Amino acid sequence: MNNFYGTIPPEIGNLTNLICLDLHANQISGTIPSQIGSLVKLQILHIFDNHLNGPILEEIGYLSELGNLKNLNYLELSNNHLTGPIPSELENLTNLSDLGLSNNQLSGPIPSELRNLKNLNDLLSNNQLSGPIPSSIGNLRNLGELPSSICNLTTLQVLDLGRNNLMGAIPQCFGNMSGHLEVLDMQHNNLSSTLPTTFSIGSALRSFNLHGNKLRGKNSTILGKLPTTESS
Repeated sequence: MNNFYGTIPPEIGNLTNLICLDLHANQISGTIPSQIGSLVKLQILHIFDNHLNGPILEEIGYLSELGNLKNLNYLELSNNHLTGPIPSELENLTNLSDLGLSNNQLSGPIPSELRNLKNLNDLLSNNQLSGPIPSSIGNLRNLGELPSSICNLTTLQVLDLGRNNLMGAIPQCFGNMSGHLEVLDMQHNNLSSTLPTTFSIGSALRSFNLHGNKLRGKNSTILGKLPTTESS
């Protein structure tokens, strides 16, 4: 860990053979220069845990420049003060496996173009995103475990994550969503462990499908109070 401060100089665009740029956990502020789009060999860009601010379209050099970085595997910009929408130009980063934009002040809808990031296994949390979750996000087959932060969606009525490669346990806080969640479909994943015991409390669920997972334990008490369920 270092203690760099100030802004990122535009001359960084001259380092055209750079493969990894890691400036995380410093005191860097201001905007990221558009010249970063010249680093076409870049595979890892870590600038999280700094003090970057402003609209994301200005903050990341209009972000369209990042669309030039075809080799980028890791884009980590979490824990800054980025604002504004998530630009659709991210769809060009087809080799991206980690997209870290959590803990910013991003707003607006999730762009449907993210469906093109087929290798993505890490996505978004702790922002101010609005609007519907696009159905095309279901094409992101490598997202891994279910984050407990999804339970913060307190008005969500339909959650369809079926036929992906999700693994691990269903977060216990999912049971707290059953008061407003009407449709929950997580069929044909690799989920394990047991169902949250609070699923039956004040349940608004009309359809509940966990078929084709690796859940264990006794579910009859919980599922007996739910109208349309499959949990095998």
